[in-house]
Amino acid sequence: MTFAAYPRITRLILLALIAVLPSTLSAQEKRLTIGFTNPTGTAALPYVMAEKKGFFKKEGLNAVVVIMQNQVVVNGVVSRSLDYGATIANFIGAAKGGLPVRVVMAIMDGLDHVLVANANIKRVEDLKGKNIGISSFGGAPHNEMVMILRKYGMNPDKDVTFLQIGGGATRYTALESGSIHATMLVPPMNKVAREKGFNEILYFNEIMKVPLSGLSVHVDKIKESPQEIVKVIKALLTSVDFIRANKSEILEFLEKNWGIKDPAVREGFYGDMLGLYSRTGIVSDETIANVIRFTQATRKTQENISVSDITDWTFAKRANEELKR
Repeated sequence: MTFAAYPRITRLILLALIAVLPSTLSAQEKRLTIGFTNPTGTAALPYVMAEKKGFFKKEGLNAVVVIMQNQVVVNGVVSRSLDYGATIANFIGAAKGGLPVRVVMAIMDGLDHVLVANANIKRVEDLKGKNIGISSFGGAPHNEMVMILRKYGMNPDKDVTFLQIGGGATRYTALESGSIHATMLVPPMNKVAREKGFNEILYFNEIMKVPLSGLSVHVDKIKESPQEIVKVIKALLTSVDFIRANKSEILEFLEKNWGIKDPAVREGFYGDMLGLYSRTGIVSDETIANVIRFTQATRKTQENISVSDITDWTFAKRANEELKR
């Protein structure tokens, strides 16, 4: 796909990114851009802390995280106007479509997404005939709900009504207003909802382990800058270690920077996070196969693709060796 083939709005965003990246910097000073989709949450925290605590700089990297929409992240890496994408599922879908990208690290072993419903709904089967909020058709919350409903013997095409609401904050507001009866939420919103009387029905990890947060790159980056990739992964692994070892500082950060004032919500958020972070940045082929099934959940056609065609754990293994894990 050529640059001109991207939608006009995507081209404008990519051109804006290119404009702010200096072209005359030395190799040591070169700014690395990491495209991400959400500035808060379990998946975001290792990137935030890697910047805040200087773990990127410790590896000699001038790295910055840029927040943008999912597809823009993929398009940015494909066009080489972004150095890294901080997601997995989108890039697996892109690799399946023949685009030259690979997943090189998994930040989490699973998902922190939770099915939250109003007080009258106690179990998945109670969702029959109800309105369920999703971000978009084919997006992660939609795929999750389809898989949950099928697991519990329900027909997602007939038994519920899906409403495209938007991002997690918007869906939470819709849940509070009563315009939807249930939705998938991530910490800390699921904890806030529980404190306000809504029910946490099911963690998606109970259905399937699907890591959606990680590090993905263009295949040319693998050829051109292998040690740089190792350094980025080392910084992120160090960041996860810091989160595990510094509970009080992380709780303070959640309160002051992310506005999570309720101590019970902060504690619950922190406890859930620790159970999800990968210690090595590497997940099994079976787990990646889960991601492939996840991305195909709402598609009519099913493509066959080898795990080796979409992942490359070489750099994560080297990062662990250099960190003497």
